[in-house]
Amino acid sequence: MKYDIIVVGGGPGGLMAAKTAAEDGLKVLMVERKKRITEINRACSQIFYVRKITGSGTSGSGKTKADGYIDPVGVEIQIDKTVFHFYRPGFSLDYVGTLRPYLNWIHFSPSGNPVHRYKPNERPWGFFYHKEAFVTQLLAAAEKAGAEVRAETIGLGAENIAGGVRVRLRSVSGEETVEARAAIAADGLLSLIAESAGFNQKRPVLMRRRTAFLQYIMEGVETGYPECSWLTWLIPSLNPFGFIAIGQSEENRVKLGTLTSGDCSTEGILDGFIKHPNWAYMFRKAKIIKKEGTGRSVVYGPISEPVAGNVVVVGDAGAPAETWTQGAVACGFQAVKAIEREINGHSGYREYIAWWKQAFAFNTPDYIKMISSLYPLPQICTDDEMDYIYSLCQGEIGIPQKMVGEKLDRIKAERPALYEKLTRKKA
Repeated sequence: MKYDIIVVGGGPGGLMAAKTAAEDGLKVLMVERKKRITEINRACSQIFYVRKITGSGTSGSGKTKADGYIDPVGVEIQIDKTVFHFYRPGFSLDYVGTLRPYLNWIHFSPSGNPVHRYKPNERPWGFFYHKEAFVTQLLAAAEKAGAEVRAETIGLGAENIAGGVRVRLRSVSGEETVEARAAIAADGLLSLIAESAGFNQKRPVLMRRRTAFLQYIMEGVETGYPECSWLTWLIPSLNPFGFIAIGQSEENRVKLGTLTSGDCSTEGILDGFIKHPNWAYMFRKAKIIKKEGTGRSVVYGPISEPVAGNVVVVGDAGAPAETWTQGAVACGFQAVKAIEREINGHSGYREYIAWWKQAFAFNTPDYIKMISSLYPLPQICTDDEMDYIYSLCQGEIGIPQKMVGEKLDRIKAERPALYEKLTRKKA
């Protein structure tokens, strides 16, 4: 075999895999379709979560470990660097770059009724980090350790052969086939490697509807709230299928973003919000620096067993939703360690599958139910009704679109027509 491991995909998971394999003395090739591997143009909130309270079907206060990568992680802030700790896999990564804590998560109704998801200013639930700086450092470490890295190269497919795998690649020079003991599919949600190796054949289709996320990187936005705040709005007249949010970015900038589905225009939503009579004051001195987007039309369920022969799936390539950067990085590390154990005659693949099943919320029974009911209120409520619902939650800590279930008796007495809508749709 020409290589020990071929890694297809140069995102956080693929870069971590290449770094880990090369540092362990394996001969590794990593390929990435982009010309500039570390350039980030895909919309991303760039949050390193340390705890995230997610909407629960039974409680307005939500619960932790219901979204993304749910193994414990930690952030250590030193004088000259930050250290991200991944406790269960047992490794840490140094990071040198922008780091800003998130202490608050504030939900707003159309007219501005605020509800806090966390107790204000209590302790961080996540950190903004500069993703380009993070992946640049991973790439430098992989190359320093001896990994062969090829940009502008697409992994077209992989097949298992005796003793290893054969991977088809296409670059500006044409197509070629390379062989290795194992391959890692780290090429994202629409992974060609996972598709070619047969992983998608047993995956259920969870949704066939266009979903899109767009964000504007902006300067000069004046929200009136501390920078350590993540701000979200549900405004049915602008976005009946999702949210609008403002979060931190680097260099005194913010990200204004929206998630929606169907035929809604993401640009129309954001431009409408910037001009909204209740919120236009925040953008009097603002300007757009950059636009970033992403989207898809089909959402598959998770790959239940992310190993087939000697092809190992990591990160978003096997997930119905984002594994988050920290989950992708953990996957890259764990996948390489599993391959190394297999090479040495141990059951590394079975151990990797077992870890995958417990490390991500999308493998839990309640996850699909949770994501299918994330934003029911904007679909059935008017802006005025959203304001009313949020007014009932004043002074409480929680998630308004879930807290409504605890307010139904009062809503029935005060607004029976709204009560009928809520109970009919089971919002």
